Amino acid sequence: MKVAVSATGKELDSTVDQRFGRAQYLLIVDTESEAIVQVIDNQGAKDVEHGAGINTASLIAQAGAQAILTGYVGPKAAAVCEKAGIAMVNGAAGTVAEAVHRFMDTHPAREGTAQVLSPSSAAAQPGGGAMGQGRGMGQGRGLGGGRRQGQCGCQGKNRQG
Repeated sequence: MKVAVSATGKELDSTVDQRFGRAQYLLIVDTESEAIVQVIDNQGAKDVEHGAGINTASLIAQAGAQAILTGYVGPKAAAVCEKAGIAMVNGAAGTVAEAVHRFMDTHPAREGTAQVLSPSSAAAQPGGGAMGQGRGMGQGRGLGGGRRQGQCGCQGKNRQG
């Protein structure tokens, strides 16, 4: 199985790049031989104003990767990956070799039929997607202050007593 890993360098001991769309390199690794089969130089993505993730997802699809190991795949790039049938594993860290080993340990299907996380279930949400972790300024911590007496817009008209 071929997996793509966003990386800061061209070697297995390179650090996983947490940025997917603007990763410096994309390493295509064969999980059976644990060897790099292709290095995609993605450094041009840093100069792109919009669509870096979409372009990067297209490069990975063209390379024939069946999964992506990275820090985070954004929603637009995730849509491209999902359409191409590429599984996304967010939260990868450490070196490329460590990320690939972790992936193989948690997704052991290696004999021809790769049964990895489905793209829709593997795309993590920022903040873990847990209940109560909204995307507002309070991020689920209740920092809005609420409405105080007279600030609800009723100008005291509904007061009783």
